[in-house]
Formats: sequence, structure tokens, C-alpha cells
Amino acid sequence: MPSKQHREIFANPCWVSYLAPFKLIVPNGEKPLEVPLEEINSNTYNHGKLCRIVEKLPLKEIEGFSTLVCYDGAIAVPKFGRLSSKENAVNFYNRLFAALILGGIMCEAVDKRDIVSGQLHENRAVWPVDLGGSASSHLHAKLRMRYASNLDSILLLKPSYVFLVDFIHALKVGNQVLDMVKNLTATFLVRGITEISYKNWATALSNLWISVEQIIDFVWNRGFLGTDKFNGVDISSRPKNMREDNRTWSMSVKQELLYQSGLLSAANYALIYPARQARNKLVHEGKAVEQEVVLNLYSAIRSMLTELTGEKSLLIDIVTVMNNHPSGQNAGFGVEHFKSWPKHST
Repeated sequence: MPSKQHREIFANPCWVSYLAPFKLIVPNGEKPLEVPLEEINSNTYNHGKLCRIVEKLPLKEIEGFSTLVCYDGAIAVPKFGRLSSKENAVNFYNRLFAALILGGIMCEAVDKRDIVSGQLHENRAVWPVDLGGSASSHLHAKLRMRYASNLDSILLLKPSYVFLVDFIHALKVGNQVLDMVKNLTATFLVRGITEISYKNWATALSNLWISVEQIIDFVWNRGFLGTDKFNGVDISSRPKNMREDNRTWSMSVKQELLYQSGLLSAANYALIYPARQARNKLVHEGKAVEQEVVLNLYSAIRSMLTELTGEKSLLIDIVTVMNNHPSGQNAGFGVEHFKSWPKHST
């Protein structure tokens, strides 16, 4: 029988992941944290405030349990039931972050490196947490322990934040979309948008194209095959064949028929078509992907989801996504900048 001390030490274990880039979640009516420079330099700021729980949301994956939301953007769920494995936790967090993006709050996809182990402390904080394997998880853990360098902790001087009421609203909007378009895999959507922010065009296209195909399949099954307007002829095997035979009814054929039937707008079809060609050249020929193709594809996804759900302004506007990480632009240097660079003759 484990001792009382042992039970207390290992009680309430949880998975923890964080909003990235760094973002506080501020309770309604509170003034957002701004740490004075002298407290940053002396490492004397109130680190306990970062760890405190500001909201407990329903957790549909485990009946009777809550998702814990902390002030520093940490999201915690119990290591229990369907969320016992880290693999399932990755899927949970990416769905949550995809919902936030759909609802208008920019955040990034996560993988196993971003998810750390933590513990519920006295029902008021998630503490302690381990370092994890990513820059984001390291940053949060060190800030929580007041172990970060001044170069890292300076972001507490005037940190980015979102109010809790806006956080909850974004989740609600995003979850409604994901609950409606059930075959839309959140991980591909949030990963594709994340890669746009880092200007990794090939990876962004690869992920977002999966999202496009899933949205097209949703429209195909519900809007085309699911209505008498396009399926008035009673042939028993026809709907089943059109759902399951992906060789005859390929993605390009589905898109063309949806366009001709008015279920896919001309504007969105014009944005999707070049992306399909670019994706095929990427897969089969290793061709580089142009920025414009990916940004247009993102616009098409945003438009299609808005049309399907009736929700206005779904997803982040592309300017905000691109500005999430402003680095990566062409430097514009000329040969005159490299006069002292060692030369090599062949």
C-alpha cells in the first residue's frame, strides 16, 4: 500500500501544453500582467501567478473531468482514460488549438516535444512541470521556476495576452466547426497554418491539401450525394460506388462536378486548382512550392468553411498568420557584401 506521502507526490498527474507563441490568458476584469524591469533583472517576479488556474472547462474525452486553463497559457488534462497516452494527448491539443484558430486566436500545432508532465497542486495551480523537448515548453517551465535568463523573461515586461472571455468564445466557435465537419482532421489544419507562419511552403501545402480534400469529401457526401437534386435516379449501388470508388471518383473529378453543380464556387475552384497541380508536382517531381499558391489555398479553405458553417470571419486573416513570425524574408544582399568571403576555385 503506497504511503500517504507517496500518494500526495504522485496525485493528479497531468499532461500540459502551452499556447505558442507565448500568450497569457487573462481573467475577465483583471489587468494583464506586466512585470517591472527591476523584477525581471532580479528574478523576483510573482511566478506563482503564471501557474494559477483561471478556468475549468468541460472535458468530453473523460466524463466528469475538466480541462484546466492556466494564466500563462498552459492547458492541462489528466493522464487518465482516453488521454493516458501522449499520442492521444497530441491529438487532443491539436484539436483544441485548431478550434482556437478557427475562432480567431493564432496559435501553433504541437507534437510530443511540446507536451510535458505536470501535476495539479491544491486545486489552484498546475505545478510543477518538466522542461519537455521544445523551445516553447522550455521557455514556460523556466519562467514558471524563475530560472529563465533575462533575455527570455523580458517578454513578461509587456506580454501578449487574450482575455478569458475571448478564449472561451473562440473555442466555442471552433468546436462547432469541427463538430460539424467531422472528417476534418484538426492536426493537418493547424499544422498547415503553423507552417505558413514559418514560411515553410511545401510543408504547409502538404498539410493544407489534406484539409481541402477532407472539406471536398464533406461537401461531396453531404451536398452532392446527400440531396435528391443531384441523385434523383434510384439506382441502389450508385451512391455507394460514388462514395467508395476513389479511383473513378478521384479528387479532381469531385472538384469538377462540385464546381459544375454550384456547390464549389468559381472563386474557390480557381484557388484550389493550382494548388492541386503544385501538390502533385511536389509529390511526384519534388518541385518547389510558390508562396502565392499556398496563401491562395489558405484563402479557399477559409472561404469554404465560412460558406459551410455560416460563421463569418473563420480562421485568422492571412496577414496575421504571416506576421506571426516575421523572419524568413529574402535578405537582398549582393556580391559586394561578400568581398572577404573565402573563394574556392574548381
